Amino acid sequence: MAVSMHDVARVAGVSQRTVSNVVNNYEFVRPETRQRVLDAMAALGYVPNAAARSLRSARTGLIALVVPDFRARIFADLAGPVVREAEALGYTVLIELTGSDREHELTVLTGGRNQLTDGAIMMALSLRPEDGQRRRVDYPIVLVGDQVLEGQVHHVGIPNKDASAAVVRHLVSAGRRRLMLLGHDPHGGQTARMRARGFLDGLAEEGLTAHEELLVGAGWTREGGQSAIEEHLDAGRPMPDAIFAMNDSLALGALRALHARGIRVPQEVALVGFDDVEEARYATPSLTSVSPDVEALAANAVAMLHEQITGKPSGREQHIMVDFRLKVRESSQ
Repeated sequence: MAVSMHDVARVAGVSQRTVSNVVNNYEFVRPETRQRVLDAMAALGYVPNAAARSLRSARTGLIALVVPDFRARIFADLAGPVVREAEALGYTVLIELTGSDREHELTVLTGGRNQLTDGAIMMALSLRPEDGQRRRVDYPIVLVGDQVLEGQVHHVGIPNKDASAAVVRHLVSAGRRRLMLLGHDPHGGQTARMRARGFLDGLAEEGLTAHEELLVGAGWTREGGQSAIEEHLDAGRPMPDAIFAMNDSLALGALRALHARGIRVPQEVALVGFDDVEEARYATPSLTSVSPDVEALAANAVAMLHEQITGKPSGREQHIMVDFRLKVRESSQ
């Protein structure tokens, strides 16, 4: 026979209303009473009826994490902390992949695909600032990354510009003077533009010139990094004494190409990436990389979404920028 809320109330010595308050995480239940109810639920094997709870509250307990794909490791690295933070608040996370498709991202922004979720955390690459005016205001959403939209759209960002300038300062302090920007795309998304802006500003601050032949375009993949360096070498173009790759995938591909051509890292060319993916620590040599505070990114995004869902604002800013660290390893020492 299924265990009922009445059974839990009887064993815990409380009313059914108190059991309901505990099940629905009502905050004004005394800690000792809450624990007594939880102990009774565990002893009886009571499982709350999620469907009934969602009908009563008009919530599903589901939120969406919407990312372009998992080929760029930073998207996968964000998923774990988001799931942990969400579970601590009683949510289940569904994953949705957009492939960076603009129409797909707009559909998420307007709530068109999310009738089964209470809200979404989205890392968007193709939205434009004015798209914020199209947001469905009754669907909670938080953007993660560089896209800042017009209107009331909550956002947690990575300081790409400041971090890229910090990379330049690090390389110059190590005696490097001819710096390559790998993955440059002046017509790319906001992330690419901000990282390039930080790189160029950093050079100017150090009194260095940005050489056109060292602003190298490439797809942000291992293959893109490897191919770009191979083509640069095959064309006989001047080599830099340092490379700042726009993400770690590019950097790892570049490292492969340099090694295959007998160019020593860091003795001849220093190398720095961005995102601090796990592979960076295990490359040979280990890869220096910008490490965004992904834990803070996830914690702030989930908290901001929860506040919108529950209608209990905490006074948190609508736009939050997390911190970063430059993890200096063998590739630039």
